[in-house]
Amino acid sequence: MSETVTPGVVLKTKFVTANKKGFQDYVQYVDREEAKGKGEAYSSLFSLYNHYMDDPDKTSALFTQQSNRLSVEAKQGIKSLFEQAQKKNSIMWQDVITFDNDWLQKRGVYDSKTHTLDEDALKQVTRKSMQAMMKKEGLQKSAVWSAAIHYNTDNIHIHVATVEPNPTRDRGKRKPKTLDAMKSEVVNGLLDRTQERNQINTLIRDHMVNAKKENSSMKWSNREIKPLFLDVYNHLPEDKRQWHYGYQTLNHIRPKIDELTTRYLDKYHGKDMKQLHDKLDQEVNELKRAYGDGSKDKKRYQHYKQNKMDDLYKRMGNAFLQEMKRYEHQQYPRQTIQTNSSYKSMPSGIQLQRSLRSIQRSLGQTYDQFINDLDHQKLEREIERER
Repeated sequence: MSETVTPGVVLKTKFVTANKKGFQDYVQYVDREEAKGKGEAYSSLFSLYNHYMDDPDKTSALFTQQSNRLSVEAKQGIKSLFEQAQKKNSIMWQDVITFDNDWLQKRGVYDSKTHTLDEDALKQVTRKSMQAMMKKEGLQKSAVWSAAIHYNTDNIHIHVATVEPNPTRDRGKRKPKTLDAMKSEVVNGLLDRTQERNQINTLIRDHMVNAKKENSSMKWSNREIKPLFLDVYNHLPEDKRQWHYGYQTLNHIRPKIDELTTRYLDKYHGKDMKQLHDKLDQEVNELKRAYGDGSKDKKRYQHYKQNKMDDLYKRMGNAFLQEMKRYEHQQYPRQTIQTNSSYKSMPSGIQLQRSLRSIQRSLGQTYDQFINDLDHQKLEREIERER
């Protein structure tokens, strides 16, 4: 039985309507001096804040999108906006971002020995998370939020409250994609695997794909690969515009294209492939550690490695198909044929070869060819972007 992975980041969300006690609790909390003087915890069924906000000594200063630490005047301004939102029956969205302290320490954000925390890093990822939320929910122009970092439990966490001073909606539920985007912004902002992922892309595109483009198959001495190269070539459709890995008319031959790629990589890029597998496995483990292995969270990374391998095989397949185009031109040099008489003047051997090849390519073609012609321009643009 596999051990459950403790996620590095957990996002919990709720919302409170304006007539609930939890809304008023947060409005009062904004005025920290008033909150200090209360000396009591509020009880509210919907509030995520009442157990945390009553002890300001265990929290950071309130921060917002624009400010790392609100002044007295700014706090009063936020409080007024929240009061206005409550009077106008706004929803209050309450989000809690909880961290595994060991994960934060590995990221260099927290030091358990000195109990110091890089608050600026957490504030920045909170801002990115909230920007993603408001963009996906269409709240950029109508919502305001404030947040605080809390230290009074075993796990460092951030509380965020969002309201609309002038409400635009009466439903509090947000889309699952919104919550996914919020969590992803936090994870990606702290994980920062840019360098490692650039190394993966370099391995795929420079070390293997571009190296293949510069290494002609027809110059190889390998007797196993050449026959497979020619087998694929001889089963390609007549229309060379369809000689791209994603075309439907290549469905029947694509497994052989993949086999050609596998044999080539095994022979010429064994070390690169081992390094690629190691790096992809490491990325999956890092993502698994960040998100956890819950049924929903593991969807964020469980296909990551396979998607990268599919990308490699697609690029390698197109590299081989481009080479087959060059091979075709070498075998059948282009000639301008303006009349039937000029065709008849061609040597009989070339006429026969071209006729046989045309017949062979035409066999087995279906209505799919017509459909593929329609999307040819779109696919050509995609291939050009890949280059």
